[in-house]
Amino acid sequence: NLLTTLVDANKAILHQKLSLLSLLETKFGTEDMHQLFTRVCPIVHASIGQHYRHSMDHIELAALVASTRASIHSGTGNIQHQHQHPHQRQHNDPVTLRYDLRVRGGTLEKDVNATRKRIQDVMDTFQNIDGNNEDHTQKSNVDNVNNDINVVDQSVKASFMLSSDSDSEMELESTIGRELGFCAHHAIHHLAMVKVIAVQTI
Repeated sequence: NLLTTLVDANKAILHQKLSLLSLLETKFGTEDMHQLFTRVCPIVHASIGQHYRHSMDHIELAALVASTRASIHSGTGNIQHQHQHPHQRQHNDPVTLRYDLRVRGGTLEKDVNATRKRIQDVMDTFQNIDGNNEDHTQKSNVDNVNNDINVVDQSVKASFMLSSDSDSEMELESTIGRELGFCAHHAIHHLAMVKVIAVQTI
C-alpha cells in the first residue's frame, strides 16, 4: 500500500545516513569521523553535518505529522501548536508544516552522536506510524488498507519561504502522503550533495 511504500522510502534514506556514519567510523576512527562530519567542502561550502541536519529537519517534521494523524482530524495536534502561530490557527484547519522554521547550526550539525540518535528516533517514529511494528506491512486485510489510504490522503498545508528577499511564507494545499514523498525526494538530493562533499574532503 502507499503508506508503507512512503514510510519504507524514508526509512531507507535514514538507513543510508546511518550506514555512512558507521563507514566513516570504521575506516577513520571516532575522532577523525567527527572532524570529517563537520569539515566544510570548498566546492559546496557546506559540511556533511549541515546537509544531514537540513534534510533531517524536513523528514522529522513529516514523520511527526504522519504519526499524529489521529489528532489532525480535529486540528489539535502538537505539530500544529509548534509550527503555527496561535493567531493563524483555526480549530478545524489542517496542520501546517512550516519547513523554514528550523534552527540552523548548533549541535545537530556538529555532534555525530546527537545526529545518530535523531536519525534513530525518526526511524522509530516511522516504524510506529501505523501503531504497529514492521509486521504490519505483511497484513492485507481491508481495514488496515483503508486506514493507510486515509492517512496519506489527509489534508495538510506546506509553508515555504520562496524568496531570499522576504521572510513571508506561502502556504500550499497538500496531503500527508505528498509531504512524505517530498521529504524522501528532498533527502535524496542532499545525499547526492553529501557524496560530493565526501569525495572532496575525505
